[in-house]
Amino acid sequence: MQQSVGSSVNNIRHSAARRGALVLQLKKGVDNAPALGEELGKVLGTAATASALLHTSTIEIKDLGECATKEEVTAALDALLGVPVSKLDPVKSLRKAYAGTQVAVVALPDDLAATALKLGHVRISWVNGRIRAREEAARFYHCWGPGHMAARCKGPDRTELCYRCGLKGHQAKDCKGQLSSLRTADD
Repeated sequence: MQQSVGSSVNNIRHSAARRGALVLQLKKGVDNAPALGEELGKVLGTAATASALLHTSTIEIKDLGECATKEEVTAALDALLGVPVSKLDPVKSLRKAYAGTQVAVVALPDDLAATALKLGHVRISWVNGRIRAREEAARFYHCWGPGHMAARCKGPDRTELCYRCGLKGHQAKDCKGQLSSLRTADD
């Protein structure tokens, strides 16, 4: 165990986001990160958890039919990429768009996302959906400000506010209010 994991680790550091968490940074070119995570999980048992982090990219699949489901999108991506992505639960949202169409927001590992973007289209049911990259600015959950982390945050605490309307007591997915200027006030 020590030899297999130890030879793959580049350095060990504390996580800035989670107190008490250790991050093992692996050397470049290590292909078995998920297997190492499972092996560490077996050794640690219930004392701690181990998981492998994947760099993901977000893509959008546009022009889907109004009857398309998350399961159909996942099955089409499995077939298109030739890799079973269904265990990653890639479809993050499926929302209505113009003229009775839908847009699927999908998170995939970087290499699979690049392959999907090169292909450009995916057949889902009777419709060919366009695959496009989705650019999204990372925002800090505490203050919703872009481009910084917890250690450097001096903004107001907005963790209990709705991301859509800015009011307390509900989340954006349940929001019935109007879009607030609070989200863009600090940009």
